[in-house]
Amino acid sequence: MFNHGIDDKMMRRATILLLAGFLLATAAASGQSRSHYNSARNNFGGLYPHPGMRMAGRYKAIEEERLVEENASMATAISLDTTHVGSAAYRYQLRLANLNNKQGKSISVKNPMTGGKTQLTSTQWGLVFNRDELGNYCAVVLSCDNSAPLDDIMDVRSMLVSLIQNIDGTVNTLATTTVTHGVSLEDGLNTISVDVGPSSVRVSLGKSELSQLLEAQVTRPAGPVQVGYLVGPGASVSIDRAVLTIDGSGQAAVTPSTWTRQSLDQHLAQSTDPLEGYWNYLDRDMQDDWLRLGGRYTLATVRTADGYDLIYIDGAQVMKSQWQTGMVKGHISRTIFGGNYDLTWTDATMEPIGGQDAYATIEGGSILTLYFPVYKSQVRFSRVIRD
Repeated sequence: MFNHGIDDKMMRRATILLLAGFLLATAAASGQSRSHYNSARNNFGGLYPHPGMRMAGRYKAIEEERLVEENASMATAISLDTTHVGSAAYRYQLRLANLNNKQGKSISVKNPMTGGKTQLTSTQWGLVFNRDELGNYCAVVLSCDNSAPLDDIMDVRSMLVSLIQNIDGTVNTLATTTVTHGVSLEDGLNTISVDVGPSSVRVSLGKSELSQLLEAQVTRPAGPVQVGYLVGPGASVSIDRAVLTIDGSGQAAVTPSTWTRQSLDQHLAQSTDPLEGYWNYLDRDMQDDWLRLGGRYTLATVRTADGYDLIYIDGAQVMKSQWQTGMVKGHISRTIFGGNYDLTWTDATMEPIGGQDAYATIEGGSILTLYFPVYKSQVRFSRVIRD
């Protein structure tokens, strides 16, 4: 895990890189860790899957090389990265600002129940982590206020930093602190960082240098989780960049199966499904800065209730000893469009890639193409002709 996984020296290095604005490729932060970056350089990748989003009082767009989301509704908005984190420990950092956090500024938000408007003098924004498939999540929430806004002498502006947990719609506050220095107290950029372990989390924050502020016992949900950001009512969040660093020392479990090469040979020899069979790596069109080929794989497709499992046969070059014949490398699910499938995929380091932005096609029953638009990459496989 990260020290929780990553040591203090590496944390300082990662902070410098994040704050200075250097964009690295998928270079590992340590021997077995790797990072996913979202910025204007890759159109914010998984944070911006639907350009020009307008819905329920929300608007999301890339403006002046930042991802901006405005929330004019009364409900808090949660935006998630499409990357799913399967490892037990990870770090997530956001460099962001709340453009509607200027001192003395009042924001008008429409109440859909009454039709009237509510004036807000303080809006919330923050970082989301440990969001599970049931919709439960944890978050670091920021908000600023003044102690005596009408008294120029006694007034002090401060930021409230809260670590919360939302379970079935009930919000519990796990820890809070108030800061007055080292952070932007208006509409400037701050970096929020969480180091997440199996049973705890550390929260750091800063304008130009990270300082650890909070720590709490938080049990990481079982299975893959997601990260993202939070936009409170009336807030306008502007994101400069996001970095997700995944600990590779405790690999996510790959879906097991009972298939062996012998049982696959027997099953496929008797199959009448034209899409079941063996597939060899054909070629690729990849942005190596964002996604690299883990091997020249041979796969088998085996029909399931909603599509086909992609069974690993051989060809792994990364973590070659861990990949065994019969493991489930991915799954393609049927859609309403013939020959097009939703895709979930386990990458070379046994981390899941998928969601609404990964998909697959089968052309003429002979070419299987896996598409990863967030990473601007695709890989093709050719059907092995049966004897």
